[in-house]
Amino acid sequence: MKTVLVLCFVALAAARPDKNARIVNYQAGIAEDGSYDATYETTNGIRSTSSGISYPGDKLNTGNYVIEGEYSYVGDDGVTYTVRWTADENGFHPEGAHLPDFSHTREHIGFVDDHL
Repeated sequence: MKTVLVLCFVALAAARPDKNARIVNYQAGIAEDGSYDATYETTNGIRSTSSGISYPGDKLNTGNYVIEGEYSYVGDDGVTYTVRWTADENGFHPEGAHLPDFSHTREHIGFVDDHL
């Protein structure tokens, strides 16, 4: 999960650098079942939401998270770009009108478990 969150924050930071941007709204919560919801908004127009749940494995330190969310930002061209994404045991899967279509990638490389 940390990797997914880091990737999202790196993408957002690269999208519109603004050293003076501040968080104007942040809400997060974790439920008893291990699921969570989080949202934030910044003064430079970045918005993000995500939610996920943990599925524990049979052994200690195993299992996975299934997470979904989206973020949006205003580019230098004044256009608002939105990325919807999921992350699970097979990786990070972003989708957006401005992004290339990678949906065929799994057909070529398979799933993570195929390479273990």
